[in-house]
Amino acid sequence: MTSKAGNTATRGRDIETILQGYILSPYCFGTALVLALFITIFAPGGLFAHQPLWFRAGVHLFDTVVFLAHSYFVLPRVFREAFDRGWPILPVHIAIYIPLALVLAVVFALVEGHGLTGAEIVWHVAIVVAWVVLSAVIGLFIFWVYFLPHAGIDVKPEQIWSYRPPTSCRLQDHLSPAVRGRVLRMLAENQYVRVFTERGEELIRLPLSEAVGLVPDEAGIRVHRSHWIATDRMAGVKFESGNPKLLTVDGSQLPVSRSRVGDVRSALSHREM
Repeated sequence: MTSKAGNTATRGRDIETILQGYILSPYCFGTALVLALFITIFAPGGLFAHQPLWFRAGVHLFDTVVFLAHSYFVLPRVFREAFDRGWPILPVHIAIYIPLALVLAVVFALVEGHGLTGAEIVWHVAIVVAWVVLSAVIGLFIFWVYFLPHAGIDVKPEQIWSYRPPTSCRLQDHLSPAVRGRVLRMLAENQYVRVFTERGEELIRLPLSEAVGLVPDEAGIRVHRSHWIATDRMAGVKFESGNPKLLTVDGSQLPVSRSRVGDVRSALSHREM
């Protein structure tokens, strides 16, 4: 049976698209506007505290638009790269917003319109950086904990600060540079094997048994003589007319050898622990 995995985008590309959709969603816009309203009303740290409310509202509406534009046009590509390469997501995410925060801090200092002491400038910069980073982190957690799981991307909260892909995958040496990445699935095709990674797919001249031997044991499991799949792509097992089928996180079904049903269930149970 041919899985739909070959016709869908890879996980890194999925995340890039989902992130763009999330940034345009009411969840992201609503969170950004609530934070902007809070800053406008309470002027934390004395930010524009001497200015009238309408003035603060205009300034923070402007920085909210800049923040969302930066998030939409810059964040998804960097986020995908970080995810594909296994970089810790949270530090990368924060680093993306630090330059924006510093630019906004300079703009705010100019907008203030009156002489600020060195200490006041440093304080205002710290306040702006803190709020930009806090806004970005809140958005990240909503995206990671809510949006990705509902989109069928299997992630865990702790991966935000400790995510690393399986290492020592010798199969990478057999793949072209453009396709190299975490292996999601492999399909035997006669004397070839079709390898699906987070960056794409490629047909290489290797038997499946040899290709499986080049992938770390903990990365996945061979469920059938023609199929290997990464553990975190498995969703469950069901039987159709007495034949076991593996359900994947993208909604596909793969055949499972009867002799491997126990191993598949064991892998699923260990992943959920």
